[in-house]
Amino acid sequence: MRTQLGTYCQQFDGTLRPVLQDLDLAIKALASASDETPSKSLHVPLLELQHQLRTLCDKVAEQQAYVLIFGPLKSGKSTLMNAIAASYVSEVSSLPAYPCLVFVRSGKKREYVVKLYDGSTRTFTEAAQLHEDIAKAHTELAAAIRKAEKRGLQFDPAEHFPEAIRRVDVHVPDSQLEKTGAVLVDTPGLYTRMRFGYDRMTRDFRDAAACAIFVVKSDTLFLEQVFAEFQQLLDLFSRIFLVVNVDSQKRDVSPDGKLVPSLEQSQPEEVLKAFEQLAMSAPLQKAAKDGRVRMYPVDLLHAASHALSKSDDSAPPASFRAFEKDLSEYLASSEYLAAFLRDSLQRAEGLLSEMQSHFDHEDAKRLEMRLSELDADCEWLRQEQHKVDSALQLDWSESFSRSHRDVDAEVERAARDHGAKLLRTLGASIDTWFLSSQSLDWLVQGQWAPLVKDYREACLDAAEKTFAQAATQTDAGLELPSGISELARRAGIDLRSLRTNAIEAIAKVAWPKRAVVPVDVNTIPVKKSVVDRLMFRSHDRVRQRLFGTSEKPDFKIPGREKAKFLGEVGRLHLHQCVAQFRGELLPQTTSSIGTHFGPRFTESASAMLHEQFAAYKPRLAEKLEKLESERKYLMSVASPLRDLSNLTSGTKKQLADLSQQFVSNAELTPQPKDVILKPKAPSIKPQKANKTQRKGRPTPKKDNAPHSQ
Repeated sequence: MRTQLGTYCQQFDGTLRPVLQDLDLAIKALASASDETPSKSLHVPLLELQHQLRTLCDKVAEQQAYVLIFGPLKSGKSTLMNAIAASYVSEVSSLPAYPCLVFVRSGKKREYVVKLYDGSTRTFTEAAQLHEDIAKAHTELAAAIRKAEKRGLQFDPAEHFPEAIRRVDVHVPDSQLEKTGAVLVDTPGLYTRMRFGYDRMTRDFRDAAACAIFVVKSDTLFLEQVFAEFQQLLDLFSRIFLVVNVDSQKRDVSPDGKLVPSLEQSQPEEVLKAFEQLAMSAPLQKAAKDGRVRMYPVDLLHAASHALSKSDDSAPPASFRAFEKDLSEYLASSEYLAAFLRDSLQRAEGLLSEMQSHFDHEDAKRLEMRLSELDADCEWLRQEQHKVDSALQLDWSESFSRSHRDVDAEVERAARDHGAKLLRTLGASIDTWFLSSQSLDWLVQGQWAPLVKDYREACLDAAEKTFAQAATQTDAGLELPSGISELARRAGIDLRSLRTNAIEAIAKVAWPKRAVVPVDVNTIPVKKSVVDRLMFRSHDRVRQRLFGTSEKPDFKIPGREKAKFLGEVGRLHLHQCVAQFRGELLPQTTSSIGTHFGPRFTESASAMLHEQFAAYKPRLAEKLEKLESERKYLMSVASPLRDLSNLTSGTKKQLADLSQQFVSNAELTPQPKDVILKPKAPSIKPQKANKTQRKGRPTPKKDNAPHSQ
């Protein structure tokens, strides 16, 4: 049996320890996380689970029989512990104890280890040091409770005062515990103002054993309040020893006024019988009939005094010996072993299930949801960066080709329409000039130049209107590759504004340098007068005297002299200059405007697009870096939680295998027990009590008298 127990404990520990390791990593991650971090709220409950799981693992690994001691405040729990240990392990006084668990076990030296809710510890070697520390802790705890109550909160030390004492481990040398291997666990007294977190403490109790001792004074045995929470104990523990603390020195007043032994002293079994018949609840009665509850009337002061004095002059009370015997036998029984295995597995499964429930908590879901969002956002940003890189490699000339073609077509039309009018106007101005006395410079610069300018502006105006109209179209008249328009919008690029800015950036149209009708003074045919011939003047000399210099032909020429020196030949020459210029003007105009709104605009717009897309990249990189940093941070929290969740699921399956292997073994399954609520009451005299004990327990065939072993 013990070999099997050792194998079980080894496998159990090997199954759960990895969970503790991952749980520790998850708790550390949560502890370092900021308060705004999703799942931060899991820190306290996981810290609580860590404590419970470690307690369970240590209990199973050490193979110790933990004996849980419950009862109302000042019911005699400390006295019972001293009696069982045969050593002064718990202070007996009228003052209420600190509301924490006290674990008493055998040790090589006397030592007191105080463990707080925040996980820290304090160690003392002297009881006086412990008492001083607890006294200070009592004051601090009371202040923390009052503070929470003022805020309308239900006090929880793990949340509101993690510096509170959670448990005290007492190591006692040379005690009875060394022989039995039992660990006594004293619990906070019930029905006190400082019984905070009792529900959670009962879970801690469940970590410890399938066996509990409930201590109650005989004079409070019939109070319903005392057993108000006994049902919880029935749900938690397979075996409960009910110790009724009787006062063997108690006296009653007889009708004649004399002091006589009380019923507790003379017939303690009658007290238990009355309790069974008058006050025992149905669940308690059933548990008693099932053998799960056994009752013992014990004078605990007498028992503790005998145990501590170690005197051979007197024997301990028979009822206490019966209690000790039953307790020892149970702890060494297959029933306890089966309960030990079953309950440790059930407790482990329960803790793991509770842990899994936290992974399904809204905060844990928010963490995973945020990580999913970050994963999606980071991936989108990386794709966006790739799209920007592709956009930067594009040849944008094709994107502007439609707009370019529309402008060219409109300019061609405008050039033709305005060109015919211009030719007529230029020709008419020649006739007007011949009738005037104006210079050739006046004709070229004063008349023709404005007409040419108006022509070019008319063509340019037509181009600008067409260009502006294109900006109102979808995608600003651009033929963009798929997705580029949306990419531009995300980059904050306004394509309409970009067209305007790009065209403004290249300033004016680069017209040809020759902006007027080209008239070369030196080629104008002129007639010589008689005097010119007599003076042998050359035609160049005649032109100079008539027009002025070829660079500045600003001499005024009367109409008769124009007719005399130029005649129809000169008029025809000027018309030919106009016609030739008109033939050159149309392609020059369309080419200049086409270049302006075509290649030059495309180059300017492409440069701006490249610049703005390039400016989008660092914004993307900055945002990606920020999100990746957040993701890295959240993953530092989520990753250990994920590992813990996965490990928890796998561990539950392993626990199921352990249960199948050990607990399902028929040899370990506890057999039904006889009802043992009606033994013969022990005699007050030790010799008779020993004799009664040797006779054994009564069978269910007898009446239901209270058990007094």
